[in-house]
Amino acid sequence: MSRRSVLALALLAGSVWNAGGADAAPLDAAGAAQQIRALLAMPFATDLVGASAAPRFAWVEKRDGIRNILVADAAGAPKTLTHYTQDDGTDLWGLALSPDGKMLAYVEGGDPEYSDDPSPNPDLQAFPTHQSVYVVREDGRAIRVGEGWNPTFSPDGQMLAFIRKGSLFIGPVGKVAKEVTAVRGNLTSLQWAPDGSALIVTLDRGSHAFIGLWRIRTASMMFLAPALAQDSLPAFSPDGRSVAFVREHKPLSESKGQKGSFWSLHVYNLESNTDHVIWTPPSGPGARLFAPEGSGLLWSDSAHILFPWEGSGWMRVCSVSASGAAAPACLTPDKAEVSSYRLSLDGKTLFYTSNVGNLDAWHAWRLALDGSSPQRLTQNEEMETELAVAGNRVGLLAANAVQTIHPVVVTPEGQGKPLVSPQHPAGMHFVTPKVVVFRSEDGEEVHGQLFVPDEASETPRPALVFVHGGPHRQMLPAFNGMGYYSNAYAMNQTLAAQGYSVLAVNYRSGTGYGEAFRNAPDIGRLGAREYRDVLAAARYLKARPDVDPARIGIWGGSWGGYLTALALARNSDIFAAGADFHGVHDMTEADKPGLSPEENRKAHELEWQSSPAADIARWHAPVLLVHGDDDYNVEFEQSTLLARLLSERGVPYEEHALPDERHAFLRMQDWLSAYTWMNTFFAHTLAAHKP
Repeated sequence: MSRRSVLALALLAGSVWNAGGADAAPLDAAGAAQQIRALLAMPFATDLVGASAAPRFAWVEKRDGIRNILVADAAGAPKTLTHYTQDDGTDLWGLALSPDGKMLAYVEGGDPEYSDDPSPNPDLQAFPTHQSVYVVREDGRAIRVGEGWNPTFSPDGQMLAFIRKGSLFIGPVGKVAKEVTAVRGNLTSLQWAPDGSALIVTLDRGSHAFIGLWRIRTASMMFLAPALAQDSLPAFSPDGRSVAFVREHKPLSESKGQKGSFWSLHVYNLESNTDHVIWTPPSGPGARLFAPEGSGLLWSDSAHILFPWEGSGWMRVCSVSASGAAAPACLTPDKAEVSSYRLSLDGKTLFYTSNVGNLDAWHAWRLALDGSSPQRLTQNEEMETELAVAGNRVGLLAANAVQTIHPVVVTPEGQGKPLVSPQHPAGMHFVTPKVVVFRSEDGEEVHGQLFVPDEASETPRPALVFVHGGPHRQMLPAFNGMGYYSNAYAMNQTLAAQGYSVLAVNYRSGTGYGEAFRNAPDIGRLGAREYRDVLAAARYLKARPDVDPARIGIWGGSWGGYLTALALARNSDIFAAGADFHGVHDMTEADKPGLSPEENRKAHELEWQSSPAADIARWHAPVLLVHGDDDYNVEFEQSTLLARLLSERGVPYEEHALPDERHAFLRMQDWLSAYTWMNTFFAHTLAAHKP
């Protein structure tokens, strides 16, 4: 069946499920299966973008596992531009609106995280989809213009450029683009000059990366001050005369990244062909480069550059003179993080999302660059984690405890107006997660969200610790802005509806709580110190009179799968069962160049001692293992290794492989299968509600 057949979708009716409440009975297996399917099917928005010169937004909506692209004016109703009908795992991403908002470019297929690798095929199609760039014209017709990604309109909206591996493609909008150059390495970013005469690209060659300038008229490439470093985040000045970029020399290993300074800000003058180092951070917090995902350098005018920096120990947006004549001034509040930031079209106002005032809540702010104080964009009590600017309007992605992430436009009166009608199936068993704070055995303060079933219970309940992946992630008392963790939140709600108490723990090395927390020492293969926070979460649950200390389990994926396996290997006396999705079980790595043989030997020993495999002799609790065998993030062999080790020890386990599925499962039906297996597994191992 064609993916472009007529769209015919309907929201799931929710009347068959019991309404939540203090007297509601726990869901049985059938009710739990219905609830998790309905929650996974809720509309989920991603990739919100705006037109630069018009108040028009576009985004990808996944509903019932089916992805489509919607577009809406700030004051109008949304219009569906694509008409896909199947949950086959084919992604839609890389959205770009023309400056006037009348045309849209996007990528069909591929994997945004591994954009130059072969396309995934979780639907096991005989002829899988190729990663293709499409342009939707004003008349609604979609035209395939080539294979690649990162489509970018020229400033006048007449040309489109995109990249694939080391090739740059350019062509008139709506026509098949031509390959204009092919270089060794992989192009990873693309930006037009303000006058459309050139483009800047980032060229990744593994050990190093260059900033390249492609001139349209002469069809020639030049590199800007190439060096022995990783150059990234290039940005044209508004007058097109200069390019700002970051130069980074990464430490040889995490253990050697505590001293020195590892990056600098550069401005390359295109008229004089000279490079200037305008600022280098001092050693200490912020000496290693870290930027919010999707954010980079912004010129507020031709004399000032905005950039992310953690010099105070917190992710803030700072401003520096393009001449380097003065020290940077940080603009956003201290003791808080920024997750997304954009400039207004005139460069006079900064919009950003921050957890200022409450580290477990994110809201959108505006800051006039004339020295005014920041002001909330809306008074909505939702989580606002991402934003986009369209002409003179601002759009947000927002979520709350009962509604998945959805697009919201800020009205002139400062209200948050949903671009689509937020809705969820009626009758769901939702509980309100409570933010809790507890301490690890070494004194580290740890935040989490506690899901407690509504129904009264005469006997203590089973409980679960949830550990996120990343590890640079933060769970919130609401649906998450990342699809992976939005699904996990839905699953935690469903577990609570079945009678489990669930504690989602934001262990050290996660985001949201400052640089020192994220870069805490001895994490992962350097000592697994974050496991102390997992143990603290289990002790928190054990101390609750409504929790049965003999029926505490744990679940998580990726880094959370690693911590789940570590918990079962080290403390089967505390964790009675676990569900491990695509976790890492042997943390040892190859020798690192630049370290002595003895340094490498010591590093390998520490890596091994930090691995679940090192404590396999102490593991006796049952475990569920789930892994997609086309995983580019964690090798599938990590799970086959663990299955062999458990078999040797006679440890009970349940195993499931998802052929050709990626790390973050691309099909809703695969998430549903995995969560159904987990529901059944914990029902058998933890006995959620005894007869």
